[in-house]
Amino acid sequence: SAGAVPAPAAAMAGVQLLRGAVRALLAGRALPAVPRPCPRRGCGEVAALRAMGFSQEQARRLLALQPRLGPEHREAAAAQLLLLGLSAEAALALLERSPALLRLPEERLRERGEELRRLGLDGGR
Repeated sequence: SAGAVPAPAAAMAGVQLLRGAVRALLAGRALPAVPRPCPRRGCGEVAALRAMGFSQEQARRLLALQPRLGPEHREAAAAQLLLLGLSAEAALALLERSPALLRLPEERLRERGEELRRLGLDGGR
């Protein structure tokens, strides 16, 4: 065909394109900004709790409960309480009164939450 580029020229164009892409990557122009690791313990967990609707102060208080537990325990317990319709403040108050809830396995928490919802419990009652 008349407009076809000879194979060596096409290969050379591909190499030049690849070199340009590598230069852009090395210069940081084509890469999204990568978040830096947080220097403090628990800041990723704070972000997760903030995304659930807890304030910075509430997340800090929640982190202080059972500090040796992994973040998945606190997040699972908080999520189940929020699914019951409790506000973040009410969920935090309940966990502060009964921190043993944080040690329950996630499956057990889910079962209890489902049972309470089946019985008609919601945040207003």
